[in-house]
Amino acid sequence: MRISTRLAAPLLLLAAAFNATATTVMKPTPLAEAKYPNILTGTYDTKITSPKDFLGFEVGEKTATPEQINTLVNIWAEQSERANIVEYARTYENRPLHYLTISSAKNINDLDTIKANITALSTPDDLSKGDIVKLIEQTPATAWMAYSIHGNESSGADSSLALIYHLIASEDEEVNNLLDNLVVLVDPMMNPDGRARFTKQLEQNRSATPNFDVQSLLHNGVWPFGRTNHYHFDLNRDFYFAENPESIGRIKAINQWLPLLMIDGHEMGALDTFLFGPPRQPINEHIAPSINQWSKVFAKEQAEAFDKKAWPYYTGEWFENLYPGYSNYSEYKGSIHILYEQARTAEDGVRLENGQIRSYKKSVDHQFYSSMTNLKTLSNNRQKIFSDFVENRKSHVASSGIYADKSFVVLPTENHSRLNKFLDLLDLQGIDYFELTRKTKVQNAINQLGQKLYSTELPVGSIIIPNRQYDAPLIAAILEFDARINDAVLLEERQKTLRDGSSVMYDSTAWNLTMLYGLQAFEIGYHFEDNLKPLTRQVSTDFASTEYTIAYLVDGANDGSVGFAARLLEQGVNVRALDKEGIFNELSFNRGSIAVTTHDNKHIANVTELVAQAAKDKNVNVHAINQGLGDEDLPDIGGDHFKLLKRPQIAMLTQSGISPYDYGHIWHMLDTELGVRHSHLSQELISSMDLRQYNVLIIPGRWYGELTSGNIAAIDTWVKAGGTLIVTSNSTVQFAKTDKFVETTVLSDSFEKIEDYNIALYKEWLAQQTTISNQKLITDHTVSDSIWYPWQNHQDLKPMSKEQLIRWDNWTAQFMPSGALLATRTDQKSWLTFGVDETLPVLTDNTPLLMTKSPTSAVVRFGVLVDNGKAKERLIGWSTIPDGKDLYLRMSGLVWPEAAQRISNAAYLTRDRKGNGQVIMFANSPNFRGATKGTARLLLNAIVYGPGLGTNQPLNL
Repeated sequence: MRISTRLAAPLLLLAAAFNATATTVMKPTPLAEAKYPNILTGTYDTKITSPKDFLGFEVGEKTATPEQINTLVNIWAEQSERANIVEYARTYENRPLHYLTISSAKNINDLDTIKANITALSTPDDLSKGDIVKLIEQTPATAWMAYSIHGNESSGADSSLALIYHLIASEDEEVNNLLDNLVVLVDPMMNPDGRARFTKQLEQNRSATPNFDVQSLLHNGVWPFGRTNHYHFDLNRDFYFAENPESIGRIKAINQWLPLLMIDGHEMGALDTFLFGPPRQPINEHIAPSINQWSKVFAKEQAEAFDKKAWPYYTGEWFENLYPGYSNYSEYKGSIHILYEQARTAEDGVRLENGQIRSYKKSVDHQFYSSMTNLKTLSNNRQKIFSDFVENRKSHVASSGIYADKSFVVLPTENHSRLNKFLDLLDLQGIDYFELTRKTKVQNAINQLGQKLYSTELPVGSIIIPNRQYDAPLIAAILEFDARINDAVLLEERQKTLRDGSSVMYDSTAWNLTMLYGLQAFEIGYHFEDNLKPLTRQVSTDFASTEYTIAYLVDGANDGSVGFAARLLEQGVNVRALDKEGIFNELSFNRGSIAVTTHDNKHIANVTELVAQAAKDKNVNVHAINQGLGDEDLPDIGGDHFKLLKRPQIAMLTQSGISPYDYGHIWHMLDTELGVRHSHLSQELISSMDLRQYNVLIIPGRWYGELTSGNIAAIDTWVKAGGTLIVTSNSTVQFAKTDKFVETTVLSDSFEKIEDYNIALYKEWLAQQTTISNQKLITDHTVSDSIWYPWQNHQDLKPMSKEQLIRWDNWTAQFMPSGALLATRTDQKSWLTFGVDETLPVLTDNTPLLMTKSPTSAVVRFGVLVDNGKAKERLIGWSTIPDGKDLYLRMSGLVWPEAAQRISNAAYLTRDRKGNGQVIMFANSPNFRGATKGTARLLLNAIVYGPGLGTNQPLNL
């Protein structure tokens, strides 16, 4: 699949243009001590353009731009019979992503056969032993070599240029033999948008003389830095969430080839050395033992190679392998994965603690040399590694294997938008799933609260995902409710926490996909085979009106309904939201359903066309109704339960310490889920801006700093005038602590009147009673002397004093999770919870714990009350658990008992009235990595419905 020859001349003209550009940019003169020999040595085919001839400098002397890399790899694919090129995706900024397939000319001409052999070996159950042996002998081993997924970790992508050129142009016999045995797939630049930002910052911060100071802007860059992609996603955490086109395309490509080896070239701190695998504990138990053993073989040979050069290095130490969402996700597909972490070096070089200068070229050479070493190890062990790959795949579908008797069940939902996104991820990974065709009783199902249910009836339409599949390790890793952490790791984690507050956990300890998506699911202890059929996806039907249409309705359970409303509001259509379940034309509609009535929109001649287009854009079903009287005792079209919405005019604060991640993830949601106009405001200029142009202001979490008192005052005035302020993550702390800004506070500031917060919990619980006996209330004419009050038993329970609470809080705070999924209970009478179940999993780390005295202000609280007739009223930390109830909190991940007690009953989401406006605060990032679909729905509701449903008097714009 080479590029056409007609492209060769334009590409060479581009090469000349880039050469000319390179000579005009300010280029510091390197000091003698920073010089380093050329990386590429040996004899090379002169018909292949050398990197120096194209770039104007040797590989590693400078940082190549994305445009230079893109052009050069296309030229090479045209020139070499050993390579072809595949564009597998385009970034948000329309930059291409490529991988080059490099092998011997014979193998390149036979790629279809090689792919077919790999497919056969990856599904070996029907192959005889002889067939397997023959296929392994005939099939080259595959390696996916990927670099610089973080755009400011640049040496990997530059080393890929050396690797590609060496493989396609070297005339050494060793390289020829290597390419006979291997198909090398080089992904030279995994994040071109981030790299473009980084290389531009290098150009802007470069001085006339070399700068070796690791603290200077040249080495660090400026906000938002180059690590992330256009929307500031960390693409190295996106390998199974797949929120970005870079990830989707890459996953599709990797899954076509199922490489036996995957290399991931990164960078770390500037004063460090070089890290490579294998990782330390915790290691996910679903990574095959043979993969862990082969990792040690590769590490041994890489260490020996580094020893010959006298280069310092280390393995493991801080790199663990529990979270499956890095590039190491390929291990769950059968790859041996090796991480490179080269100490970061800007192109000027870095002065080390020993006074020596490490050049950028040396850093590039480390990655190139490591790549070649690992490829040689793969080539030398090709057949053994292939055999282990095949045996592992066979074991995954064996009836006696460890994955034989386990299935995952996702219950039916009316939230078709969210369910389809979940199924899209399963399709992307090649995971099979089925639909249950009849009600089925199962024993000992485990729900997401960790309860083992003696008997459960699964409804028709339940989605069944058997774990007994070839990709069983990946299925288990992303769908099991808990990743097991061994006792030795737990002990070390506890010791580190108590000793100095450090952790052995590098990332989140919970990532269950159904929980993150807010989908109800079970784990079942057997393999489903009966009453299954391929699932029929729920998609929107053709739009159609009915005779005498009075309204068009979209069900509010569907996340797409929010974007549907937003797009119509943007176009001046009057839109209403139903705040109570209704039935019209014998069709049921959930809370949050969106209605476009003909009466509201008589002034819009093409309203039907606008509704149809918005429905198509958001893939939602529209029901045209001609019955305004609600069936049964339910809302009528003209009643107060149909609330008129107001068009959201959205602004979001950015820069100056705002977290690029939180900001970017929200920005991505605004563009992809809503697709409406919004403004990004520099935090530094808020005091001088006219905020009256907006009725929604979003303040994401931050890395450092805070708003000035002048900014707070300007926002205060704006909210009182009718604005909806939405604050997320640790940015909530400043507003909660600012005097008289909101009634909501943080846990540590609540101890003075902790009893009031506990009574608010009782109000909440009592208000949720579903039955009451009125007989005694009617017949009693005397004043009762036996009224029960929430506080009457507290003396017996001996609540802690303020001083004790402070000590308790300081102690329990050190045990907060690094990332765990916790159960929360939601206020189903609040418009903020449209489309959200009563129990909502929330991904939580060391987030602020919000406290409110108003039962209606706490929209979402941590902990779910479950009936237990034997339980007595008791205190957990500051709060009381009532008679006959248990409080369930942990759903997945590591949560120490101290942290669980501290978090229990605190608020996750609060809403405070303020003048004519409102303040909505989330304790964490509700759209974390774009994957927390359940809590993201809360944020969507706040943004789109806030101006109409939560304010008394909208701003006069």
